[in-house]
Amino acid sequence: MKAKLVVVGAFPKDKAKVFGGFVTVCNALIKSSFPEKFDLVLIDTTQVSNPPPSIFIRSLIAIRRFSKFLVQVCFKKPDAVLIFTSSRLGLLEKGLMGRYAEWMGVPALMAPGGGHLLKTYEHSFFMRAFSSLAFSKASKILCQGRQWQNFAVEKMGRRIEDAPIVENWSATEELLKIGESRAYDSSGEKPKLLFVGWLDREKGVMDLLRAFLDSGIENQLDLELVGEGNVSRQARDFVNRNKLTEAVTFRGWLHGPELQEAYRQADLFALPSWMEGLPNAMIEAMASGLCVLVTSVGNIPSVIEEGVNGIMVEPNQSDEICSALKQMVSDPAKRAKMGKNAHVFAKENFSVEVAVGKLTEVVSQTLRR
Repeated sequence: MKAKLVVVGAFPKDKAKVFGGFVTVCNALIKSSFPEKFDLVLIDTTQVSNPPPSIFIRSLIAIRRFSKFLVQVCFKKPDAVLIFTSSRLGLLEKGLMGRYAEWMGVPALMAPGGGHLLKTYEHSFFMRAFSSLAFSKASKILCQGRQWQNFAVEKMGRRIEDAPIVENWSATEELLKIGESRAYDSSGEKPKLLFVGWLDREKGVMDLLRAFLDSGIENQLDLELVGEGNVSRQARDFVNRNKLTEAVTFRGWLHGPELQEAYRQADLFALPSWMEGLPNAMIEAMASGLCVLVTSVGNIPSVIEEGVNGIMVEPNQSDEICSALKQMVSDPAKRAKMGKNAHVFAKENFSVEVAVGKLTEVVSQTLRR
């Protein structure tokens, strides 16, 4: 019989308009070979709306989720639990789940993501307390890269064998096919720069728009923004005020074939975030064969080799983004080479079955203990 595994993550209903990194990761997981290896019980923890509801409503939803988790652990007796977690109050909720599972003798594998925790840990008492709750007693901490592994060892005092690196698995077969078939001859056409993610200040959206304006390349490059967020209106006002409407397009959220087509039609990718764990959108762009412009935050330096498979700049520095954009536009041969290298790296490290195979082995090792 297959081992029973309770998975706490982002599993919204098919018609639910919920977006984000955890949704992408969890959706790819259940479409992989992983369900063939384990008997999965899924507990959805995605927020019901954006912006999120009041703290009272969120607390009621969290209590309901936690009750469902308690029933599964206490009465259904799973062999292990796999918990995807971010930061802030979500880390508190997931940490309590993991602690309860371990108390009941059920191994808890915690899979942290996002960059907020890595950035704020030293300066936030609550993040330190929530991190200790979530990670100090977990059977395994699944790390997306060296930065997360260093955090687990240095800050949480865990052994390195209890903090295995399991890379992101956002390089789907569909995206890899786009990369394999990409033609890098632009034939004189105006290249297209793609951004995918939340239109939030911390994602560097306004930095990107300011750099796009200051670079003066609006006649040489089109910019397409996929997503929505708390600076959506400000970003649109900026574009209108500076007469960039011919060069900048807002697409809103895209998913499935529409998002894949956006990657196919793009020539470059930018995600100048102030904080990240290991961004899914960057991996998707690399899989699609795009040269990526990203910031040196979180686990990104573990993946991007400057000038080889992408370009890195410092966060919150629109002047550096401006210089990088000019470089990417002026040297199509170099960006093509970086795009090809990015595709190869994504295929070898982040393709679904490669990364999920590592996850399967870690879970299996935990169950054999």
